[in-house]
Amino acid sequence: MLQRTLAITASSAVLLSSLLNAAFAVPVHTASNLGNIDVIKQNEILAQRIPLGRRQAIANAQDRYAAIWVKSGSSAWQARHGMTSDQYQATFDQLVGQGYRLVDVNGYGVNGQDRYAAIWVKSGGPAWVARHGLNSSQYQSTFDQLVGQGYRLVHVSGYSVNGQDRYAAIWEKSDGPAWVARHGLTSSQYQATFDQLVGQGYKLVDVSGYSVNGQARYAAIWDKSGGSAWVARHGLTSSQYQATFDQLVGQGYRLVHVSGYSVNGQDRYAAIWDKSGSPAWVARHGLTSSQYQSTFDQLVGQGYRLVDVSGYSIQP
Repeated sequence: MLQRTLAITASSAVLLSSLLNAAFAVPVHTASNLGNIDVIKQNEILAQRIPLGRRQAIANAQDRYAAIWVKSGSSAWQARHGMTSDQYQATFDQLVGQGYRLVDVNGYGVNGQDRYAAIWVKSGGPAWVARHGLNSSQYQSTFDQLVGQGYRLVHVSGYSVNGQDRYAAIWEKSDGPAWVARHGLTSSQYQATFDQLVGQGYKLVDVSGYSVNGQARYAAIWDKSGGSAWVARHGLTSSQYQATFDQLVGQGYRLVHVSGYSVNGQDRYAAIWDKSGSPAWVARHGLTSSQYQSTFDQLVGQGYRLVDVSGYSIQP
């Protein structure tokens, strides 16, 4: 069931109704293509206090989670995972009504049902719009409409429910560097697009892996923001991801984004690392819902805050 969603403009609570079909297909991948990594942990340190808000576990224990926490102080925040479409919409409406804005949303399919994990922050900012449960044509239509109104895509999550691709995304009405977005890309298309855009001075800022009919697909955003050195990988198995993680962290990189996804029942990972300096951080992947909740509670209790979360499912 596809629900369409949450459109809200920053301080003014406006609801936009069109949909959006993902934008361009583009392969991207900078650096080698590795595999997954199994639970990872990184700099252990605390972050800051945060208003709880987290869960809703799924009964069959097929869902898995990859996430990043940082130890930094900032606005109040809320996080939830394992939500059905209706639960997500209700939570969205409630939190937005309390002054929160959505900063991260991840859709994933578990046993033929869509589920959502998301993060909200109580902070000001430009007008924004969010949608979920869109099919490809709806996503493209919404994308075209919002971009025409001056919005820029800041986050996209592609996912599969019963073999059909769906999209959840966030747009903001803000100025910024030139940007390019693509969705529905095969692995080779993504790599080709990645190579082309990186050659033109773009950097990958968001990537979401998912599968359609047993084939990996990618949705991604690049911009010309420049900045520190960075590395991206996609299509990694858990062991490849762990090895890449360990290697890059040893070279001074930090994980800034991870997308876990399933291809034919096997977990795969796409991720971005950079050499930016920032607070202590911790990352994990391959966690069951209960392990994720336990890790969440432990790290939040130590002062960490969740900044990136990805839900996905695997065949046990």
